[in-house]
Amino acid sequence: MIAILRQPHFVRATGLLVGLAAVVLVIRFGTLAHGYRFLEKFPPDFSTVGWMRFAGSAVAAFLIYLAIRPDRDQTRPFLADCVNTRLGKLFAWGSFLTMVATMAGVVLIPQRLYPLVTDGAVVQLISELFLAGTIGLAVFAAVRSRTVAAARIGIIPAPLAFVGMALVAFLILGEEMSWGQHLIGWQTPETFAGNIQNETNFHNFYTYRFETAYYLSALLLFFVLPYAWPKAPGRWLKPIAFFVPPAGFVLIAAPISGLFYEYWNVVPMQVAFALGVILLVDCAFDRRRGAPGVRAFAGLWAALMVASQSIFLAFGGQMSEGHELSEVREFLISLLMLAYLIWISARLLALSRGLA
Repeated sequence: MIAILRQPHFVRATGLLVGLAAVVLVIRFGTLAHGYRFLEKFPPDFSTVGWMRFAGSAVAAFLIYLAIRPDRDQTRPFLADCVNTRLGKLFAWGSFLTMVATMAGVVLIPQRLYPLVTDGAVVQLISELFLAGTIGLAVFAAVRSRTVAAARIGIIPAPLAFVGMALVAFLILGEEMSWGQHLIGWQTPETFAGNIQNETNFHNFYTYRFETAYYLSALLLFFVLPYAWPKAPGRWLKPIAFFVPPAGFVLIAAPISGLFYEYWNVVPMQVAFALGVILLVDCAFDRRRGAPGVRAFAGLWAALMVASQSIFLAFGGQMSEGHELSEVREFLISLLMLAYLIWISARLLALSRGLA
């Protein structure tokens, strides 16, 4: 029994369960017990209860970090597995500058942000182009991955996995465009008239649940997974390794752990923010992640995340709509999806040429 308790996997699993239990406790006593709904969005709560809620979320995030932190001999360098480091740096700086521009917008032109991010505006149009590119590259990957027999997700071979990615991206694109309503401008059919924004889509019937699942899934796949994935995965994980983004994706995906205003009171989002900062600080001090310059960039991200979230909480009330920051986050998620499929496509091309 003692030998089992000392096993690293048992310790990690226990730590993760304790962290998740802490999340449940914070939701139960910091949210539900004080009359808030689980996913209720409203201006930031700076009361004693609000700060206690965040303190509990931070503790839960730290426990989750201890559970997912890779062994030091299993830590992947940021630039390992990057087919094109120049393109990766371009995406990382693009993500960084998007966050800086959002901070400046919230402080300097809060009333002019909404026209830039609303339906049919420039930010959403670019997001839709990113999603369209993602669909095309996923179809390309489905065709080219037929020769990668060892890559699979469970019983799903690589080609079917990429077909699934194309379908998911297509559904997200369709929902974001309200299936063409934003372009053509038809009247919302009676069937869809009951959703929150009176648009031809399904996700606005379940907006908070859909958004929470969407944001946390993106954070898990593009931020937490690249951070935690081991350098040498075991036999059960090895077939999945082909699909796991490089550790450097942490430096592109960092902002999706933040960008909260009305969503700040939702406990899973607070945990996501605290966990994001903790992982970035860990990467900045872990020499195995790479050269001092790239680790300094992780530290810069950590500082920017704290500064940006402070600004969003302090100045976000001046925005026209509380969900404007969510639109920026969705823009960055579409950028991440495109970056991931570009990386996958480049890797498949390199394999076909015998370079990887």
